[in-house]
Amino acid sequence: MKSRDRSVDVLKGIGIIVVIMGHVDLSAVGGAFISYLYSFNVALFFIVAGYLWKDKPGQGFFAFAVVKARQIYLPYVVLFCVSLLYGHLIVRYVFGEYVIPFDFVDSVKALLFSSEWLNSVPTFNFALWFLPIFFISTLVFWVLQRVRDMRIYVPLIVIIALSALPFQSMLPGRPILAINVLPVALAFMGFGFLLRRWVPVGRIPWLALVGLFGVSIILAWQFPGNVAGVGTLWYFPGAVASFIVYLRIARDIESSSFLAYVGEYSLLMFGLHSLVAKSYLFTGTTRLFDEWASGLMGYVLNVTYVVIGTFIIVKVYRWVRERVADARRGRYASVPLGPPISGADA
Repeated sequence: MKSRDRSVDVLKGIGIIVVIMGHVDLSAVGGAFISYLYSFNVALFFIVAGYLWKDKPGQGFFAFAVVKARQIYLPYVVLFCVSLLYGHLIVRYVFGEYVIPFDFVDSVKALLFSSEWLNSVPTFNFALWFLPIFFISTLVFWVLQRVRDMRIYVPLIVIIALSALPFQSMLPGRPILAINVLPVALAFMGFGFLLRRWVPVGRIPWLALVGLFGVSIILAWQFPGNVAGVGTLWYFPGAVASFIVYLRIARDIESSSFLAYVGEYSLLMFGLHSLVAKSYLFTGTTRLFDEWASGLMGYVLNVTYVVIGTFIIVKVYRWVRERVADARRGRYASVPLGPPISGADA
């Protein structure tokens, strides 16, 4: 079995930190910095999905959908339930905040519709909107990957990218399942697939990378947007440029065990970070670091708290899960499967 691409894990680790940087109190940082974060923070994960895409020989659509449901949608359901419990128990009784009463119908609608409906119940985890649309995008992308002829495939991806603007104009804001993100997601996944095929990122000169970084900064400044509202087609080259720059950086620092771990468990980090962020003001961290708890240093402290806090929770979860798995293996191994087979039986 081929080992994981550690540099991509490091890249996803960087991506998770960038997502967290955009999901804490941003009052201490300028609008330009916020625009830069949102110019590629979510797009990066769609590009990575296309970059790592591999078809499994003989696997049909249904089998593929089942695998992806287990990998993406089932974790979404679990994380949604955890978030709902967090809101109704931790936020209400531990933090002492008012939380709207539990409503079964609203909770089911929030689970099924995702997007803006996540804000209608106390999940305190709006970031979960990404997982259902990522699941849907992955299924649709499987269909697109049946196109093998690059003379058809490349124009098709370009057409999908061009369709993003009118599609999002018809479905502005946050519709059901954030479905207005679909053409953007498919385009980025296609770009990622083509980058892996045609662009030797490891051989791009650093001077060219500096130029790409500059381009991404300028595009984010001049044409701010996000995956749910790209605003202009310039959003696509800006995000792709950022992906290339950070992938190259990830390859140069792929020895980072911390970033690689964060990237390997990026789904858990992504699904839990908003809950950790909600706890920031209730843990005494701002009192402990009183002189640092405001302004830019306060922002850095907040980001650090969420990154480290989420990392620790994931570490503990993985440790408990491994211990439980070891215990189960030991229990099953200790149960005799039947009498030993004698020579006569053989």
